[in-house]
Amino acid sequence: MTYYCGIDLGRSSSHVCVIDEEQRVLFDRKLPNRPEAITACLTPFRDQVRTVVESTATWYWLVDCLQDAQIPVTLAHTYGLHAITRAKIKTDKRDARTLARLLRSNMIPPAYIYPRDRRPLRDALRRRWKLVQMRADEYRGMRTILAQHGLIEITLADIKTMEEADIPSVLAHPALRLHARQELERIALYSTQIQALEEEISKSIEDTDPYRNLTSIPGVGIVIALTLICEIGDISRFPDARKFSSYCRVVPGCADSGDSRRRGRGSKQGNPYLKWALNQAAIRAVQHDPRFRAFFEKHAKRHVGRTQKIITYGIVAHRLALAVYHILKHHVPYQEDRLFTNPPTADDSSSYGLG
Repeated sequence: MTYYCGIDLGRSSSHVCVIDEEQRVLFDRKLPNRPEAITACLTPFRDQVRTVVESTATWYWLVDCLQDAQIPVTLAHTYGLHAITRAKIKTDKRDARTLARLLRSNMIPPAYIYPRDRRPLRDALRRRWKLVQMRADEYRGMRTILAQHGLIEITLADIKTMEEADIPSVLAHPALRLHARQELERIALYSTQIQALEEEISKSIEDTDPYRNLTSIPGVGIVIALTLICEIGDISRFPDARKFSSYCRVVPGCADSGDSRRRGRGSKQGNPYLKWALNQAAIRAVQHDPRFRAFFEKHAKRHVGRTQKIITYGIVAHRLALAVYHILKHHVPYQEDRLFTNPPTADDSSSYGLG
C-alpha cells in the first residue's frame, strides 16, 4: 500500500498529514521544524510513503532532509494549487490534508527542485539583483530631491561621484541636508555590498562551454551569463523553446473574446530573474550591436505610444531567449546569422528565428 503525506510548511512549525489509498487519515499533527522530527513521524510509513511540500520561501531544508532520508518528495508549484489558495476556509491542518489528497490523485503541479550545490551561487546572484534595485531606488530618491529644488541639470553620473561636501547649497535646511546625506550613504553602502558580492561570485566562474557560448552573445556579460546558467538549471526540463520563452516571461499573454483580439498583459508566471537578465541583454545588444539596433528600429516602427520601446525591447529579449535555448540545448556557439535570418522550424529547436 502507498501512503501520501502532505506537509504544510511554516516558519517555526509544519503540519504533517498522512493518508492511505482509501483517504483514511493515519497521522495528522503539527511538528516543530526540525529534520529529525519530520523524518521520525514518517518512519512507520518509510518504504511506501510519498510526500509533497509547497514551494514556500523556506523549502530548502525540508526537501533536503527528505531526500537525505530517501523519502520521495514532490515540490508543489504554488501557482497551481488553487484548491488551497482559493479555499474559503484556510488552515494549516486543512492545507496539509488537501496536499496529501491532491498527491494521491496525481494532481500536484510539480516545481523544479534546484540542485542544492548550485543554490548558494544562484541566491548570491539574486541578492545582487535585489541590491541593484535598491540602489536604483536611492538614485531616484536623490534625483527627486534635487529636482524639487530646481537642480534638474545634475545627472546620474554626477550623483555617482557626489560626496557630502558636494551637496548643493540650495539644500541648506538641516532636514534637507540630512536627507541628501543619507541617500548618498545608502548608495555607497549598496555599492560596497554589490562589489563584495561580485567578487565572491567571480570566484565561482567556471570556464565551461555553456559559459563561453553565452558570453559570445551580444549584450551578455559575466553577470548575465551566470544568471542565465544558474536560473535555468537543467535546460532539458523545457521540452521546446516556446515553453522556455514563456518561463522567461518574454512573451505576452493573449486576450481573445469573440471577434476581438488584443495583446494580453504580461503574466507574473515564470522567472523574474530570467526576464531581467534577457531584457538587460536586449538593451545592451541594441546599444552596441548594429544588427540588433537595425532589428530594434524595424520592429519599433510597428508600434506607437508610450509602450513602443517596452514592447520592442521585449521582442529583442524573446529573440535572445531563443538563442539561449538553442545554445544550451544543442551545445553550440552563438551564430548571428541564424538569429536574424533563419525561418522557424516545426520542432522549434534547430532555429533561433521567428521569421
